[in-house]
Amino acid sequence: MNLYQKIVQVRQVAEGFSKDTKGYGYSYVSGNQVLSKIKDKMNELNLLLLPSTQVGEHHTHAYKTAKGKDALDFVVKGEMSYTWINGDNPEEREIVTWAYYGQQDEISKAYGSALTYSERYYLLKSLGLPTDEDDPDAKNSKGNEAPKDTPKQPPSSLKAKWKLLNNDSLEGFDDWVVKQTQKKWSYSDMEQVLTNKLQEKTSKEEKANA
Repeated sequence: MNLYQKIVQVRQVAEGFSKDTKGYGYSYVSGNQVLSKIKDKMNELNLLLLPSTQVGEHHTHAYKTAKGKDALDFVVKGEMSYTWINGDNPEEREIVTWAYYGQQDEISKAYGSALTYSERYYLLKSLGLPTDEDDPDAKNSKGNEAPKDTPKQPPSSLKAKWKLLNNDSLEGFDDWVVKQTQKKWSYSDMEQVLTNKLQEKTSKEEKANA
């Protein structure tokens, strides 16, 4: 069985995920849920997935909390890659370029959460696995999507990603959030969109500097 056939086998064994963890005002798919569903199959197939990170950048982000208190977060970002390796034929491998972004009140926590978030969504996207958009529990008795819990104030991580995309400016941020909220998007949905745009921006910059 070649590398790609093994990856397909992993994809077939994994089912749809539901957002089982809450934090910072929104729900998300936990890394444990993702890994627990594919780990045994990867071991059975002798399939490895190895991350590799490069030294990235970091800066501080000062802001006021919803209660008006001063707060300071560390924002980290950098380039990384994931490599699929066929353990039965180690020379057969597939390298995928990726990126990481994180924000926390301690720089080590920011880096750790960035890697965790990156791994989780890399696996979801690379294996083409759905999350709770297909979960019947996410719909009400009439078949319509149930309202998503959205905190009153956008999380600081959402603002940080906007600033990374807009030369450290929050201009247009409030209007954009209002428009997405009218579309019934949660803050986690918005953050995923900005994360994707950051990855596209990083990719374009890499090509321009090549």
